[in-house]
Amino acid sequence: MDQDGWSAGPAEAGDVTTEHVGFLERLWQSITGILIGLALVAATVWGIFWNEGRAIGTTRALNEGAGVTVTVPPTRVDPANEGKLVHVSGDLRSGGRLTDADFQISTDAVRLVRKVEMYQWKEEQRTETRSNAGGSQTRTTTYEYTRVWSDRPIDSSRFRRRDGHENPAMPVTGRSQTAPNATIGAFRADSRVVGLFGGSAERRLEVTDAQLRAFQSRFGSQARLADGNVYVGYDAGTPAVGDIRISYTVLPEGPVTVVAKQVGPGFGPYQASNGRDVFLGETGTKAAQELYAHAHESNRILTWVLRLVALIVMWIGFNLVLRPFVVLADVIPLFGSAMAAGAGIVALALTLVVALPAFAIAWFWHRPVMSIVLIAAGVAGAYGLKVLGERRRAAAPPVGGQVVGSPVGVSPMSAATAAGWPAEAPPAGYPAQAAYPPQAGYPPQPGHSPQGWPQPAPQQPGGFLNVPPGLRPGQGG
Repeated sequence: MDQDGWSAGPAEAGDVTTEHVGFLERLWQSITGILIGLALVAATVWGIFWNEGRAIGTTRALNEGAGVTVTVPPTRVDPANEGKLVHVSGDLRSGGRLTDADFQISTDAVRLVRKVEMYQWKEEQRTETRSNAGGSQTRTTTYEYTRVWSDRPIDSSRFRRRDGHENPAMPVTGRSQTAPNATIGAFRADSRVVGLFGGSAERRLEVTDAQLRAFQSRFGSQARLADGNVYVGYDAGTPAVGDIRISYTVLPEGPVTVVAKQVGPGFGPYQASNGRDVFLGETGTKAAQELYAHAHESNRILTWVLRLVALIVMWIGFNLVLRPFVVLADVIPLFGSAMAAGAGIVALALTLVVALPAFAIAWFWHRPVMSIVLIAAGVAGAYGLKVLGERRRAAAPPVGGQVVGSPVGVSPMSAATAAGWPAEAPPAGYPAQAAYPPQAGYPPQPGHSPQGWPQPAPQQPGGFLNVPPGLRPGQGG
């Protein structure tokens, strides 16, 4: 079912063709594809530069325009504002009725759009490829025919199977007309200004029973009303090829806002110093800043959409460049599938390697001052992190100056004090504190711990120290 609630017909099977493509033919096609792929890559690089320039130019023009915009009342055209960028909010009026002369549909609107669709045959094709041992391929193409509503005639003479799928000529086509005398307050609003408004602002116009007579005069009794639209056919529930439906939409009168150059009694695009145009309009009463904010947002969205498109196109280009390797590996179909997956990954890597620098160079090309500032900020940040890291390493004690097994930052003397030695100095006869701990591999002295410090004498019950054999407590050593 389409957006207007009309059902499309089921698909009808058509012809099926099978084509055998030899290995050498595939290889030649892939080699030819290298030129196409390189052309796509080159075109994408150019497109990246163009898009970045367009985005930056549009931003600059909008910023310039926001700084010189003058808000003026809609009730009077002041000649002193001639050539200036003005902001006007007022009621958009048609200045007269619009009429579809073919069917006498008349309304007080600024724009009247007649949409005509015909139920037609549409050809769709689907190709399936199977790789064969030896590098050849079998391509099977299936042609299917569906019936769809289309506002454009579909040329059935180009169908592969034309018998039973002929489309008649459309007896009437769509059209759009704009009020020639439309105004915004005291200002004139030509078709360019009216063209700024649309989309969600448009409203559906229903055809009445009285207005249906003009359609019946043209199409006969088959013309009937269906949900406010005109349907030409026997049964709107089950349409047949050649049936017509006609609907109308209008841009109604109401408040609008314009930011444009004042040209005589009307408006035109304002050209900024970089040659870009500022020409904005929205329905409703809004401040100039709101229109500029929406314009900036639209510019950002368009820029990112085009960037994504550029990446996809470049990826396709690199895939075409790598295609001969896939064809060569496809002599053994299993290897060909693996090579195709690998080529896709390599193409993605090449895309990033080429596209990201292209974005950076394009940005630098169009905004060198800002790019230099960003690069300088990045270098300064990296240098600051380096200096901070060096200071932290300098503040930390050397690894060789710690007692093995002691907490980080605890000196050998502190460790000795904790083991029972006096804090002011090591025992007599031992080297100075700076000599400890011993160097790696230095054998511990008798009575020393494996780390090089003497073991404290364990205490006996009652407070006496252990004494060598043969000495009594209290006897000097």
